[in-house]
Amino acid sequence: MSKDLFEKIYKNKGPLGKWAEVAEGYFVFPKLEGPISNRMKFQGKEVITWSINDYLGLANHPEVRKVDGEAGVKYGSAYPMGARMMSGHTDLHEQLQNELAEFVNKEATYLLNFGYQGMVSTIDALVSKDDVIVYDVDAHACIIDGVRLHLGKRFTYRHNDLESIEKNLQRATKMAKASGGGILLISEGVFGMRGEQGRLKEIVALKKKYNFRLFVDDAHGFGTLGKTGAGAGEEQGIQDDIDVYFATFAKSMASTGAFIAAEEEIINYLKYNLR
Repeated sequence: MSKDLFEKIYKNKGPLGKWAEVAEGYFVFPKLEGPISNRMKFQGKEVITWSINDYLGLANHPEVRKVDGEAGVKYGSAYPMGARMMSGHTDLHEQLQNELAEFVNKEATYLLNFGYQGMVSTIDALVSKDDVIVYDVDAHACIIDGVRLHLGKRFTYRHNDLESIEKNLQRATKMAKASGGGILLISEGVFGMRGEQGRLKEIVALKKKYNFRLFVDDAHGFGTLGKTGAGAGEEQGIQDDIDVYFATFAKSMASTGAFIAAEEEIINYLKYNLR
């Protein structure tokens, strides 16, 4: 007879779950009360909140709340109630996509339901089994999960370490040459768990020596860095050299959803091939 599937769960709650009885409600899953703000109620006391992603204070901006309410009255919460490809595409999607493309200085953009899903799906769509992925060892979980779907070779480099990046690009070049594939290098614009920018400018410079495409997850840089707020690429002066740019609305925009931006032909491909 086989083991009970749940047996391992009963015995091992996981690295965080084992502390649930003493940590839940305080260190993890804290219950914050009141409007989203830099000060909220926690366990009956007003506290300063450092963990909220509302970087620009837009979550409770009066104008944003007003427009949000008006949209709810006009369209309801389910509009347009369908997958984009089949029945869920609207003029509003196209308007926002065009405005975003201009804002981040790319030919085209495509809206996504969620950042996590979008990153996983985009990685999966960009590479085939013959391609090689090179990515930062401290990449966000959504990148790691996207890479896990890859059936080909993948290499991690030490965090923001140029020597390690180049070493792994050399390995990837040999592998890609043997398989007949290409190379996708993935970095974050700002690493969420470290609060520091990826070394995008130096990575772009390596394009002179190695043939790879650069995919940047700028979830934390979009709206906060650069002269206009276009993100880490603008901040470092290499926005044009980012081949696929990704950002989420769940941070500085205080909302939900995400988008990818690239040359128009790549966006059209992703529109028809993303999960």
